[in-house]
Amino acid sequence: AVETRNVERRVPADPANDASQEVIEPQAGQVWFPDSAFKTAQAIRDFNRGENLPLMIFANWRGFSGGTRDMYNEVLKFGAQIVDALVDYKHPVFVYIPPGGELRGGSWVVIDPAINPAQMEMYADVESRGGILEPAGIVEVKFRTPQQKELMHRLDPELQQLDAMLESTASAEVGVGTPAQDVEAKIRVREEKLAPLYTQIACEFADLHDRAGRMEAKGVIRKGLEWRRAREFFFFRVRRRLLEQGAVDRLQAADSSLSAEEAKELVAGWMPEEDDKAAVEAHDEAKMERNIEERRVEALKRTLKALYAQLPEGERAGALP
Repeated sequence: AVETRNVERRVPADPANDASQEVIEPQAGQVWFPDSAFKTAQAIRDFNRGENLPLMIFANWRGFSGGTRDMYNEVLKFGAQIVDALVDYKHPVFVYIPPGGELRGGSWVVIDPAINPAQMEMYADVESRGGILEPAGIVEVKFRTPQQKELMHRLDPELQQLDAMLESTASAEVGVGTPAQDVEAKIRVREEKLAPLYTQIACEFADLHDRAGRMEAKGVIRKGLEWRRAREFFFFRVRRRLLEQGAVDRLQAADSSLSAEEAKELVAGWMPEEDDKAAVEAHDEAKMERNIEERRVEALKRTLKALYAQLPEGERAGALP
């Protein structure tokens, strides 16, 4: 979970230096600082190596603190440690953006499921937001004043009339006080009047791209969730992932020639249900063990055949009882 309140970091004075003083550093909520990033990386490593548990991350960060002091205190190194810890994670990892939460900037980068696609999955609440830049930043890059003015002239009836008047008077003699200049002045006044409204429209348009539906369409999250059903969803999702992971581990132990991806494909075929709840309720451990045993016997047969083929011709008859 994430600290959303503003906190203070206190650095005590050095007792051996009379000139030193206590330093109080304010730290904003939803931001990774060097100390909090290190704690996050350490917690992930502890869950992986010591607890051997699935990991649930309630992601609600706006990014890393990038001040000069933070760079000097190696915030980039501790952020990279979060990535290293997730790369090495051997158990299911679920990243969930809660309702009202947002995931921005570098904080998205260090917990993106592409870091460890075999274990990590990302979900977002339908009331959450996610993206590298916030809407205001996107507007400054992709939907600036020229694009907003173009939208005004395409949608506003009054500007359309003024554009038609300007076009009809374009051939008039150029000079101070000509009809064309009067129309241009009216256009500028109208544009200035509409500018605040269209800036809000641009921000709302950019915000639409940060919602769960768009994230799911782009493939950066697995699914959008509603908060009231999230607990039930994750309960059955975690159970299914643990059942699948246990079966994959036993299958690879029974047949060492199988890669992790091949073993996952076999287990997925043995648990074909799309719905996690249906898959968990329909799971038959005895049937799963029979399937694994069949693969173990097949692997033994292949191994025996390979060893038998390596024997000299004269020794093959005595190799069998």
